[in-house]
Amino acid sequence: MDIVAKVATAMQAVFGESMDELARRTGCVQRQRKLSGSLLARILVLTLLKRPAAKDQDYCTTAAQLGVDVTEEAMRKRFTASLVVFLEAVLKLALTQVLQAQACMVGVLQKFSEVRIGDSTLIPLPDELAQRFPGCGGKPGTGKAMLKIQLLWNLLRGEWIKLLLEPGRASDAKSEIAEASPPAGSLSIFDLGYFSLERFRRTGAAAAYWISRFQFGTTVFDPSGKRLDLLRFLREHESNGVVDATVALGEKERLVCRLIAFRAPIEVAARRRQKIREKARDHGRMASKEYLAAQEWTILLTNAEPELLTWKEVVVLYRSRWQIELLFKLWKSHNALATQDTKARAERQMAVLYAKLIGVIVQHWILLTATWHTERRSLRKAAAILRNWIVLFTEALDNYRHLRVLLRRTSAALTKPARITQRRKHPSLFQLLENPELLEYTVA
Repeated sequence: MDIVAKVATAMQAVFGESMDELARRTGCVQRQRKLSGSLLARILVLTLLKRPAAKDQDYCTTAAQLGVDVTEEAMRKRFTASLVVFLEAVLKLALTQVLQAQACMVGVLQKFSEVRIGDSTLIPLPDELAQRFPGCGGKPGTGKAMLKIQLLWNLLRGEWIKLLLEPGRASDAKSEIAEASPPAGSLSIFDLGYFSLERFRRTGAAAAYWISRFQFGTTVFDPSGKRLDLLRFLREHESNGVVDATVALGEKERLVCRLIAFRAPIEVAARRRQKIREKARDHGRMASKEYLAAQEWTILLTNAEPELLTWKEVVVLYRSRWQIELLFKLWKSHNALATQDTKARAERQMAVLYAKLIGVIVQHWILLTATWHTERRSLRKAAAILRNWIVLFTEALDNYRHLRVLLRRTSAALTKPARITQRRKHPSLFQLLENPELLEYTVA
């Protein structure tokens, strides 16, 4: 079954007649008159994909396109606690549909069976939900309730291996996405919040690879077991501003791996120090001189041998982790996932959030059909074009053949305009993945 057929099947599962029974079971629809569970899901999700800041009239417009005449007052009354329960159940169903496109095997990516990138993002919630979704603090009067989205994403095939919704206070390092066992031959790349020598050891034991930034304060030894003054070691062993050496990490773990470090541009080091000083000041402490001095360097760690990856390939692959940051940015800017009508009741805010989450899942499925066969993809450009096509799906969801035809038309319409152009200066990620030697590097 090709990706278009898989997406059509998944969309019909999420918006099909089985949602009617789910709506009755959750109490969202008790006496079906005009609006069934499947119609409610379609009205809310498709409207918010078209117009993330939707008003009651916008929902009524979508309902009319679906052949249902409903008043604004009737729509307002639908935003109840039972609707939240229903949409949460629909969301869980959507998350069971794990879809993957044909692998995009470009350049250095061909060396791995999967390239797994993991990270999290926070969504503010109404304060009334602090007991279920406790926040992680912040400025006084903010962050009482937060939702944390944890995502583990296979960059080769585009599928979300695991997407979890957790309280904002949940630890990244202890998340299930960090504990997931990678397959042999895969590469895992996580942000510094997931740094764990034990996880690195498990990954290596599974015959898989990992890349991570260095966690400042981690004890470093040379292969003979001699403890190193890291900054002095870097200055003594740099060759043209680059260090590529075997070390052991951790007082107890003594995890043998490869350390790659290179001098950061002066302006980059200055920005890093400024952020560190501001963060330390906010917490009432002073940043150490050693930590500030370390900002002169970008330090990466990996278990991939030089025969598998050059130091430039390691740097380029770590940069690919930013694709998940761009995905989160797409959700928050284009889909307004973190933007809520704070004047609305908590039930309405949560219903809208769950409907938007279902929407970004469906949006990603459609983007898989249109963008994953080329490495020159821009999800932002594709999503912007897709918004104009959403209205057509109102009439296609009940007809599997019609839906597949529409998905292919949509895919064709998105593919070319969503391509990234090649750049002579400051090469894009896809250019660097094809040829890591294009990596711009200047010795400080």
